[in-house]
Amino acid sequence: MTQRPAPAVKVLFLIRTAMTVGVISFIGIAWLIRGRGQAVAVPPASAATLTTVMYLAVGLAAAAILALRLRLASATPAKRRSLSVVSWAVGEFAALFGGGTFFLTGDWQLVLPGALVFALSLAAVPLPREQELGARN
Repeated sequence: MTQRPAPAVKVLFLIRTAMTVGVISFIGIAWLIRGRGQAVAVPPASAATLTTVMYLAVGLAAAAILALRLRLASATPAKRRSLSVVSWAVGEFAALFGGGTFFLTGDWQLVLPGALVFALSLAAVPLPREQELGARN
């Protein structure tokens, strides 16, 4: 008895779910550690630089996601799968960068831009339907 490979849509759903759980877990654990007072905040001068870099990285991530979204329409099914995962990963990067900035500075508002870009990546690049990916790729 041979095993059939899992349909591509199910694999992509699992990847998206794992990324989302990872982002939520990271931000939640950072929040718990900050709430207990066990983390030392970075100095204000370093925090200002880190915040600027975070906003720049999140802005570039949003631009990259939108550019990848435009590229999806003309891509082959195999390329569409890859571009989808890359788009979600760029959004995940933005969320984790924001979470790391929050962890280091203690400023909860710094999580929001990255989390919004991650949500943008999930909304702008939805799971492809089975018909879009071909019969059994």
